[in-house]
Amino acid sequence: MIKFFRKIRQNLLSEGKTGKYLKYAIGEIILVVIGILMAVQINNWNENRKNNIIKQSLLENLIVDLKKDIENLEALNNVNTNAEKEGFYLASFLDNTLNEVDTLRLANSIIFCGYIPNKSIISSTYNDLINSNNIHLFNDVKLKRLLDDYYVPNLWSERMNARILKTVWYDYRDEMSKFHSPKLYQDFYEIQKYIDAYNASKYDVQWYKIQHNEYLKTQVGMIGAYRILIRQDFEAYIQKAKVITNYLENLK
Repeated sequence: MIKFFRKIRQNLLSEGKTGKYLKYAIGEIILVVIGILMAVQINNWNENRKNNIIKQSLLENLIVDLKKDIENLEALNNVNTNAEKEGFYLASFLDNTLNEVDTLRLANSIIFCGYIPNKSIISSTYNDLINSNNIHLFNDVKLKRLLDDYYVPNLWSERMNARILKTVWYDYRDEMSKFHSPKLYQDFYEIQKYIDAYNASKYDVQWYKIQHNEYLKTQVGMIGAYRILIRQDFEAYIQKAKVITNYLENLK
């Protein structure tokens, strides 16, 4: 093709047709420019198509992650609520306000009162999004703010929670373990279910000493107060996950 155009130019020059040569040269330049623009346009189209495929994949994966988070967080929040109820029952026993004492339930309350569910979220897609710098595909400041608020950990809050958990849970467990057999916890975590009436008697729980231990009363009360923060945290993240999910679904 290049040889063909060169031959035309040579023929026009050899024939002395300068005017026609100039017109031809301009036309050739225009054709070259059009060709370049078309190539750039096709390349841009291909890049946009590839980026849209990546963007849609990220959208779908984020939505899947968030929906799983919502399900898991709601389940953990229910666990926290049930553990809170057992804590209230144990607190009532310590305060001597129970009309009837159910020692089987109390044996389980000893365990569940100190059970603190850990919040966990699925961040694999978000990490890929940030590490690959594909966040620019969305060109959406609001979305980035929502994602950062949900996925980027608050280090100060995490450290505070870890310290509270260590103080409340470990102190409670260490003090309470003085008044029952270690088998109580061992059996529970091994079978992962409530302690039944058949086994309850073998744990040698010293109910009288537990009920008259002022330090345990304080620890149980602190755990009850801490559960309010846990519930608020779960509910806040559930709401955040729902807001982001709705936002992402509107972008699809």
